Amino acid sequence: MTDSQSKKIAESPLEERAFSYVYLRSFDPLKSDAKMHKIKIKTLVLGLGNELYGDDGVGIAVVQKLKSDPELKKEFSHYLADVDIEECSLTGFKLLDVVIGYDRLIIIDTIKRENPLTGKISTLKHSDLRYIPGPSPHYVSIPQAIDIGRKLGLKVPSKIDIIAVEAKNMYNMGEGLTPEMTKAIPEIIQKLKEFLEEK
Repeated sequence: MTDSQSKKIAESPLEERAFSYVYLRSFDPLKSDAKMHKIKIKTLVLGLGNELYGDDGVGIAVVQKLKSDPELKKEFSHYLADVDIEECSLTGFKLLDVVIGYDRLIIIDTIKRENPLTGKISTLKHSDLRYIPGPSPHYVSIPQAIDIGRKLGLKVPSKIDIIAVEAKNMYNMGEGLTPEMTKAIPEIIQKLKEFLEEK
């Protein structure tokens, strides 16, 4: 309580002074702010891949479509009010610079399968990826990079969702997505919407 508040209360009638002291002593600005303002969770939607390798660029293609399509921008305006959408071709530790500062991360990327069906979508949680190593001792996977960042005291996402899209054509140089992968984009966007609707 400040000196000016104390003086003002002292000059008030007895009943008012009693109420004011109780009110001011019980007032907690932090708790009050928490009630008045919902805590916003910072979310990053990250489209990963490489456009030079055909269908491996599907994550980037989805992000570009979300940013350029007027109808989608209007449809997603409610979901994306507190969400950043970015495309990225970085891997391993380099991704830390991109995801630092966010509470939640939603990744759109291709996934390697033994017998892939181009455009088939799987949704994964962080717990599904926690123990997946990188493809070589010299490469750090996304979960590994984030776990290391957390151990270093960095603010990294605590919740990770992945929209994984199967692809065959992801190692050969080529321009653009195959027709099969292009056909899967609306379903990928629908899955993204479902993730964003989760509280």
